[in-house]
Amino acid sequence: MMDSLRSAGTVLREPVSVISIFQDHQLRVQNNFNYLERADLGNGFALLVLFICSAIIIYLQRNSDNIFGDVIKASFDQNQAQQDARVENSQRTRNLFILQILGFISISLFVAGSLIHFAGNPLDLENTFFLVLIAMVGFVSVKKLIAWSLAQIFELRQELRFHHFNLNILQSVSGLVLLPLTLLMFYSPQLPTQFVVIFGLSIGAFFYLKGLQRGIYIAVHSPTLSTLHLFYYLCALEILPAFVLIRSVQSLQ
Repeated sequence: MMDSLRSAGTVLREPVSVISIFQDHQLRVQNNFNYLERADLGNGFALLVLFICSAIIIYLQRNSDNIFGDVIKASFDQNQAQQDARVENSQRTRNLFILQILGFISISLFVAGSLIHFAGNPLDLENTFFLVLIAMVGFVSVKKLIAWSLAQIFELRQELRFHHFNLNILQSVSGLVLLPLTLLMFYSPQLPTQFVVIFGLSIGAFFYLKGLQRGIYIAVHSPTLSTLHLFYYLCALEILPAFVLIRSVQSLQ
């Protein structure tokens, strides 16, 4: 009896062989992802600027009535943009101004990162960002001042109002679109920086041409603005600065 119990206990104590679910598997040992050695373009400062942009977006989302949807719709629908330009609301005007500031910050960060990439990383991101921001704000301010002066001379106040509203909307939307691309530029381990830069510049060129198209549309339908005046405006304030910017970028390569 005791012998039989001992033999039963011995059988119970024998280890049970376990077959792993990964035995004879067909899983791939490695994936096809090739991680890039991304240069440090000033990622700490870029993270701070992106955090500020995120805070502005959260503030506008909580303190406005669907401002992002309205702005995006107005950027692609000219009739909607003209209708929104006629609306006089202090809170809406303030939110649009904050959104325009966001566009300045986002575009300046993207341009600064692009310049550092094309220049071979000899520049400092913080100084480059503030230089680009100051240059951009200064250029837009001078451009608006000249346009305002021309509007006063030729009695084009209504056309100027529509034109400035369109430019502000398109600048704000381009800044919003460039935010995720800026994040990829500084932190993506897989997308090449050059691809992100080219894609972002294409988006900027698209909104720039769209602004020109809307300005030409407003000018053509204005009874007091001649074609010669429009030609002078395009040459002095649109075409010439674009060629200067392209030349400056080419000199960095």
